[in-house]
Amino acid sequence: MRRPKTFWQVARSLVLVLLTLALGFGVGMLATRLYASWGSDQAAETGEGEGAGSDVPVATPAYSAWDQDESPNYYRVLGKAHVGTRPPEGTVVYGRLDALGRATGAVALVTYDSMEAGRARSREDVSELYPSGWGHNQEVDIALPDGTVYHGFLYNRSHLVAKSLGGDDALHNLICGTRTQNVGANIEGYDGGMAYCESLARQWLVRHKEGTVYYAAMPAYEGDELVARSVIVDIRSSDGAVDVRIEVYNAAKGFEIDYATGAFEVTEAIAPTRQVQDASKPADGAEVVPSGSPESSEGERKVIVTGSGKAYHHDETCSGLANARSMEWVTVGEAEDMGRHPCSICGG
Repeated sequence: MRRPKTFWQVARSLVLVLLTLALGFGVGMLATRLYASWGSDQAAETGEGEGAGSDVPVATPAYSAWDQDESPNYYRVLGKAHVGTRPPEGTVVYGRLDALGRATGAVALVTYDSMEAGRARSREDVSELYPSGWGHNQEVDIALPDGTVYHGFLYNRSHLVAKSLGGDDALHNLICGTRTQNVGANIEGYDGGMAYCESLARQWLVRHKEGTVYYAAMPAYEGDELVARSVIVDIRSSDGAVDVRIEVYNAAKGFEIDYATGAFEVTEAIAPTRQVQDASKPADGAEVVPSGSPESSEGERKVIVTGSGKAYHHDETCSGLANARSMEWVTVGEAEDMGRHPCSICGG
């Protein structure tokens, strides 16, 4: 027969229960305080903007090697988006820089208004910001699938979340990305690389101004390498019409990249007879006129971009457009997010 518990046994049990509850509450409060202060602490340490160092997963996602035959525009679709905790509407949350100074990820819940605000915001000077692996940049020639050649710097300061989606011009939002990782190979004017992902989000928001787009970008590193092998991007619209996970390759045809340092070697020489981007005329000889409207409903200045050129133009008669195969009116913000710069002839 079990003896009834004495007063002291009951009291001791109650004390243990209370201590356990108090400890759990204390740990929970500590975790909450750490979460709330993480972003501001990181911003103070690095001089970066609001939202840096918040609750973003930092585990490196799996990546694959780039296959130029399977992914000529430097991305591949992996399946449906993996969606985690959503930040407040119209905001972007960034992972803190890790011990190696690497950007670790960003998650946004983009609205039409936050997209428009990002487009309208002046781009900040990032020339003094050095993403991990930066320091080996040089002008190069990259062969493109259409037979043209990109001539310019191999690396861009590539945004995880584009400015046009509300992303910061800050280290926590930048990686050392190849030109083709940033904008793809410009196959027949079709966006590639990160530009493909950004276009999916922007195009949906233009058609659904009351909706939201979950947009997360996570660099995939190998061990302690300073340069990401790929960026994994998850995009899901609030109506589910866009629901995709994409791998964007940080590579360039004809180049072997040392991802540990950012140094690179040329592995494939380009024939000097190949045309530079935009140097070939339309195959049918027809006159090319810009698509879209030169007027913006929001009053933004619009400029002309070509399918694969490096500049944007304000003058349809600019000689820099003489041999363009396709042209389109876009806002200056959109042109900048495509990696374009003002034309040296007409001034953009």
